Amino acid sequence: MNKKFSITVDIGTTNAKVSLFEIATGKLAARENFQTAKQKDAYGELFDFEAIWTQLLSILTKFVTTHAGNVDSINVSSVGEAGVLIDEAGVIVSPLIAWYDKRGAEYINALTVEQKKKIYDITGLPAHPNYSLSKIKWLIEHTALSKKQRYTWLNLPDLLSYLLTGSLKTEFSMASRTMCYHLSKREWSEEILELFGLSGLVMFPEVGRSGDIVGYTDEGNIAELKNERISVRIAGHDHMVGALGINLHSKELLNSTGTTEGLLLIDDTLFISDERFHDSLSNGIFTDADYYTLFSSMPTGGNAFAWYQEFFDIGKEAFEEECQQLYKNYRAHMVALDKQLVIVPHFNGSGAPFKNNQSSGMIYGLNLTTRREDILLGLLAGLCLEMKYVARCFPMERVERLVVIGPAVKNDLWLQMKADALNKEIAVVQMDEAVSFGALKAAYRDFTYPIDYQTIHPDEKQVLAFEELIDSYTQLYEAKKNLVEQTDSPFVYRSSEKGDKEYFMEKDFFFS
Repeated sequence: MNKKFSITVDIGTTNAKVSLFEIATGKLAARENFQTAKQKDAYGELFDFEAIWTQLLSILTKFVTTHAGNVDSINVSSVGEAGVLIDEAGVIVSPLIAWYDKRGAEYINALTVEQKKKIYDITGLPAHPNYSLSKIKWLIEHTALSKKQRYTWLNLPDLLSYLLTGSLKTEFSMASRTMCYHLSKREWSEEILELFGLSGLVMFPEVGRSGDIVGYTDEGNIAELKNERISVRIAGHDHMVGALGINLHSKELLNSTGTTEGLLLIDDTLFISDERFHDSLSNGIFTDADYYTLFSSMPTGGNAFAWYQEFFDIGKEAFEEECQQLYKNYRAHMVALDKQLVIVPHFNGSGAPFKNNQSSGMIYGLNLTTRREDILLGLLAGLCLEMKYVARCFPMERVERLVVIGPAVKNDLWLQMKADALNKEIAVVQMDEAVSFGALKAAYRDFTYPIDYQTIHPDEKQVLAFEELIDSYTQLYEAKKNLVEQTDSPFVYRSSEKGDKEYFMEKDFFFS
């Protein structure tokens, strides 16, 4: 009996991964990576779709040719928010704007508080230029598109599946990132389109479940794949697909670590509320569409360690040795957190509940006895305090444990401090490429595989130390927030000849 294979595609911000799995066993048969190509234009940053598609198609063709007749499916996941417009003839008519590109900020800035609240109540998302809708508005207003026809927005996985099959469909977790999908009604929101002046100009594909078949390669126009009948499926938004890959449950809080960090909770009822709106948390539909998501990102994570190594000119090995020695001292209670530096690690802006890309880091407690290892400990403590501060926006009373994936699983000190900061048991997942496994699980819902966990328990003494330290952290956080709001206010004023204050816009500014 011939082995059957499945291909998973994961297009990330920095790298793209294409994996070939045996379906029966989940064994990885082959994997190829390539850089996610980018280019700049006069307004910001784009994904270079032509380069991405060329490399992806080459790998797909190689895998399919090598295992001709035995590849059952291609399953696509990617970053959210990025996409293109196609015209009524199905031709791509726009560039692929990177998800983090903020060229659509002018349309978000023009919204009133009431309009932002309406957007949140319908879509579950805080109004922000990262999401697709402001990009769509920008494309309609700034490119030479005819206003006499309608355009369809395709998220990146939708676009790839469309090119492979000729079918137009999307998936719930991707639709949730457009800022135009009505979460409770599970339909595209005409009201939001009208708010942005896009009604009658823009439409979206039919929405299906993660892992549903979009179409087959023999129905598409790709010559290299047309002779094979391979199902093509959209797995979804990479964060959510990764959570599916490690079997996240509703009483677990996922901590996804990497260059940045994220917190994700799932539940069978929507999380939308006035409180969540105030805290700028993002809602969506999970890759298991019976569940909803509550998500927040922290813009600083592993990039803080990269900064530390560069600033002190030390290599990775020396950094790891420093962390391990600090870990031994920390576990032996030779480290007094209340006498250490307090660092607010907003090195790359801040996330919820004060979402501001102008926010900067802060260090308190420097003196003439401060040494390099004090800064490293303060940095780790600061990352954990930031996580604790953000986690207070979540219903933590229902969370039984924190599930950690990504590079943090290799840093014993960071893991222990996370457990102590939240006073929660931590399940450390020893798995490479959770997104790839999640895409496989989305396509074959009865597919099971063992997940290796390491369990870390909080240290009661250090838990108390973090409880005391969070008060100092909160005071610094609020002081810094006030400073940023005053410094970065978009309005300044001058006195007129009559003595009145005249307000005017000094510079481009975004705050949400």
